[in-house]
Amino acid sequence: MSHAHSAGSLPREDLIRAEILALCGSQSLNRSQIAGRLGLGAATVTEHTRRLIELGFMRELPPQVNGPGRPRVPLEVVPDAAYTLGLRVHPDHLVGVLMRLDGSEVRRFTLPFDPSGDPVEQLSQACEPVLADPASGPKVRGIGLALPGVIDPAAGSLRLSPRLGWTGLPLRPLLGARLPVPVLIDNDTRASTTAELLFGTGRDHDDFLVLAIGDGVGMGIVLGRRVHRGPDGVAGEFGHVPIGPDGPACVCGRRGCLDAYLATYALANEAQARGLTGAGLTLPDLVRLAERDAPGIRDLLAERGAILGRAVAGVVNVLAVRALTVIGESHVLWPFLEPGFRPAVEGGVLSALDINVRRWDDSAHARGAASLALATIVASR
Repeated sequence: MSHAHSAGSLPREDLIRAEILALCGSQSLNRSQIAGRLGLGAATVTEHTRRLIELGFMRELPPQVNGPGRPRVPLEVVPDAAYTLGLRVHPDHLVGVLMRLDGSEVRRFTLPFDPSGDPVEQLSQACEPVLADPASGPKVRGIGLALPGVIDPAAGSLRLSPRLGWTGLPLRPLLGARLPVPVLIDNDTRASTTAELLFGTGRDHDDFLVLAIGDGVGMGIVLGRRVHRGPDGVAGEFGHVPIGPDGPACVCGRRGCLDAYLATYALANEAQARGLTGAGLTLPDLVRLAERDAPGIRDLLAERGAILGRAVAGVVNVLAVRALTVIGESHVLWPFLEPGFRPAVEGGVLSALDINVRRWDDSAHARGAASLALATIVASR
């Protein structure tokens, strides 16, 4: 398999074992039930579950006899048989989540982080106490990193992260030389999209979008139960969809990108330009003003929600997906974006769209990174 192909999306075969673990993490199911839920052939499920049992990640329960025919053998996950560690890198702190095979958390932690310091040293030091702990260390099979920016997952390098001030950083090879288990890296939105596929929206949908509203706007794309990455890992740069040639300046150097209308800085700049606020508005300030119904703020947010809704409707129509999940730090603005967003989407899509808003907490992208590591360590290869 070429690097380009493997970066384009994790092949479905590589996710199947993680999907089986995620599905059986909350309930015991027999092989035919697993096949039906995941749309797989019986022989495929038999082969993958055999390997998961050999690894000690699943076990058979006593057979169930229901009428004539062969008794069905339920399977269950052994959650503590292995762990994965996920780290989310913020500009000023790290969030870590140690995750069991069923997606539940062993523990989480937050550490200070300085992107201007040595990233490899800081990230290694964040992992080492977990790996050195006799209770957890021997069970950690992989480490996932979720970062804001443009990532090449195949090469394991960060190409560009304006938020962290990094360019051309081969993180995976550098960390791999320091740490005793495999290291995976990906963009934070795609990491969380992997978690949604395994433990969230993917339970009900094979094709869906994840809309991440943070400092900018990102999109995770799942088609045929595969997380789409693009040939060089840059799929999902939804914030750089061009909206208007004469629009505001974007940090990428172009004008009129979606980010330049919806990123926190863009909303703050526009509020100031309209004379609604002073300079230096932060996200919590914006939320407070909207909650208080300060003059003009809700109108501005509804207008920007409509711009976002029209852009999303375009993607929905091109890809023919039926579900959208909203995540991200700035989803606290969602109650004020939604009055513009929902009519714009509903007026723009060709078929009904199931919209879910995921309650956000700071560990969500770290859990996504741990899910990414899980998918890789149990992959068929």
